[in-house]
This record gives sequence, structure tokens and C-alpha cells, in this order.
Amino acid sequence: MNALPINKIFLAGFAFALTHWKKIIEISIFPLLISLPFLMVVPELLGLMEQFFNDGELPDIQLPENMMIYLLLFFYGYIMLSINMYRLVMLGEQSVVSFMPVLEVSKIIKFAGLTFFVGLVTVIPVMITGMPLLQLVVYFLIIPMTLNFVNIAIDQPSKYKWKLSFATHMNLFFLQAILPALVGMLFAALTNIIGLGPTLGWVVKVALFYWTLVTLALCYQLIQANNSSKNP
Repeated sequence: MNALPINKIFLAGFAFALTHWKKIIEISIFPLLISLPFLMVVPELLGLMEQFFNDGELPDIQLPENMMIYLLLFFYGYIMLSINMYRLVMLGEQSVVSFMPVLEVSKIIKFAGLTFFVGLVTVIPVMITGMPLLQLVVYFLIIPMTLNFVNIAIDQPSKYKWKLSFATHMNLFFLQAILPALVGMLFAALTNIIGLGPTLGWVVKVALFYWTLVTLALCYQLIQANNSSKNP
């Protein structure tokens, strides 16, 4: 049985963002502020990476001395925003406090640990084999594990066996990986054709970031409701 109708979740993600836009902006301000030092050097880092892949050599450019601190602040901002977005979808606006940081150390550590786990599991096989397609295969296999991001955010124990039907598993993967990638590539191509530069592309990436957070929480809700109906 498929618990995740793609069309409904696709539209529901945007509908939720439109109806809660004010709260979303409020919970985004503090993470954005602490991420600014890192975001300001991102163009320089992207330039270094492009030159490295083109020439095979890194240019001799001095990065800020506090680069590691900037990166940690950015990562903390990402975790804080993600947790608050999941709580907003699952528990409502009263569950998140605007303009305030998330200070629950255990929750932050669990969220960071799962983030690193997903990143390493999907990247290491590609580094070993040199086959980028393998990243999608591995991510497909572990995609149910990402539902634990919602569990962590709402103070529920993590689950390692979700017992999803193949259709539900496939649709979760499509919504969280394939669809955002396709939309991102489509708008990247459009910006090149129209000549709007990278601005539109970054706007779309930010919108997709929020949309994937919202839809993961919506998928979690539907999966849990489906499981409850099977086991009343």
C-alpha cells in the first residue's frame, strides 16, 4: 500500500509554506544571522573548487583564520532551522520560539550524528568506486533512516526498521531526492538560457531546502498515520 501520494504532498508542501510564511521567516532569522560569516565566503570556496576541478590545482588563496568557527556556526544554524521546521509542521506554531536558539545539547548531537551518518554512507562508496550513480543507490536504501530527523526534532525515539512498502519507499525517495534535483537542474538551465545569472538559481535552492524539510515531516505524518491504522 502506498502511504505517500506524490501530487498531494507536493502541493501540501507549498501550501504549508504559504500559510505559515511569517513563522518560517521568524525561525529563520537567528540561523541566518549566525550563518552569515560562512555564507559570505561561499562564493570564494566555490571558485576554489571550480578551479581545482578545472586545473587540478588549488590556487594559493588565504581563507579566513576563523573558517572552522564559521563552518560550525553554519552547521549549528542548519540544525537549529531544521529542528524548528520539523516541529512547526508536526506540533504547530506554539512548539517553536521565534528568534531563540535551540539549546538542547542531546538533540543537537543526535541530529548532527545522523547528518554525518547519512553523508558518510552516501559519499564513501562513491569515493571508493568513483561511480556517482552509486550515491543515489545508497541514498535510496537508507532514505527511511532520514525520517529519524523528525523523530529527533519532536523528542521521539529513533527507529531503524520502518517496514515501508516498496511504493511508499520509492515515493519517499522521489520526493526527497529526485524531485528536488530535477527542479534544481531545470531552473539552473532556465537561468542560463534567460541570462538571469545565479540569483534565481539560489532562490530556487533556498525554496527547495524549505520544501524538503516540510515534505519530510508531512511524509512522516502520513507514514505514522498509516502504521497506526494497521495497528489500532
